[in-house]
Amino acid sequence: MSVIIKPTMQVKICDNSYRTKWDDFIINNSADFGLLQSWEWGIFQEVLGRHIFRVVLEDNSKIMALALVIKQPLKFGKSYFYLPRGPIVVNNELMADQQIETLEFLFNEIKQIAQQEKAIFLRMDPAWRDNDDLKNILKDSGFIFSGQVQPKSTLILDLTKSEGDILKNMKSKTRYNIKVAEKNGVQIDHGKKYFNDFWRLMEKTSDRNEITSYSKNYYKKLLEVLGESKKAELVVAKFENKVITANIVIKIGDWQVYLYGSSDYEYRSKMAPYLLQWQTIITAKEAGCKYYDFWGVDAEKWPGVTRFKIGFDETRELTNYIGAWDEVYSSLWYNIYNFFKTKKS
Repeated sequence: MSVIIKPTMQVKICDNSYRTKWDDFIINNSADFGLLQSWEWGIFQEVLGRHIFRVVLEDNSKIMALALVIKQPLKFGKSYFYLPRGPIVVNNELMADQQIETLEFLFNEIKQIAQQEKAIFLRMDPAWRDNDDLKNILKDSGFIFSGQVQPKSTLILDLTKSEGDILKNMKSKTRYNIKVAEKNGVQIDHGKKYFNDFWRLMEKTSDRNEITSYSKNYYKKLLEVLGESKKAELVVAKFENKVITANIVIKIGDWQVYLYGSSDYEYRSKMAPYLLQWQTIITAKEAGCKYYDFWGVDAEKWPGVTRFKIGFDETRELTNYIGAWDEVYSSLWYNIYNFFKTKKS
């Protein structure tokens, strides 16, 4: 499928020949680490049984914008489209008129696909920094603010600083807890062989914090798909040879990301989560990463986890994103969807 905008510009659905070009564009232009728009994230979604579309806008064969679109099924044969941390636009100069025009071209193509797939709306949750001017542009373009899907705020460490400076910016309690873990003999290791330990701890963590985790298959497939290219890794902390903390971390481009974490509350006095984070940060820095993303903080929704993360740099200003926005294709079905969603909640 292809729509010609002008002689040098076209919007189309990509095939596998675009894989390298697609990921190179994301690394060079994404406002965050770009994982949720990456080619492999699309493969992961397909492995989970979801239908995806990779839509790209080019000018003279140069990518200007792209979007990984995930089809989310609804009842009555309907669906909606979801763009996690997308779309991504060249240079991320979103306030420029040319970039807004670029997005309009892209969204027009997505809308045509949506009509064929019976999608009633498009939900995007881009990695664009929160600002009122951009919100007004989205409102003027017909988008409706729909809250939060991906984390609204996050803490991103600057790994170009020295280890000494990174330690200096931590809360004193965080530095102390790292030393406590070391004195307790906590050991760090990594590898897929610890997956069952991770899942055991994830079930405990979900029950303890009264949150819903993904399925065991979700994490297993994530590590299989993203682990093949060494983007995803399972890291653990052990006490007396027992795994008591386990995290899934992502390395992509200049970024290391703390994506999922779990721990055993019975061993909380060993302070293993602090040492595991610190060793992961050091490893990322040694590998040449420039940023360490803690992937979500929210003092109201996750107070304990947020305190833990912010402790690694109490001087750092949080990065705030613009949230999720909907472009409605069918007002009737969109209202029905929101009615049942509100009733269910």
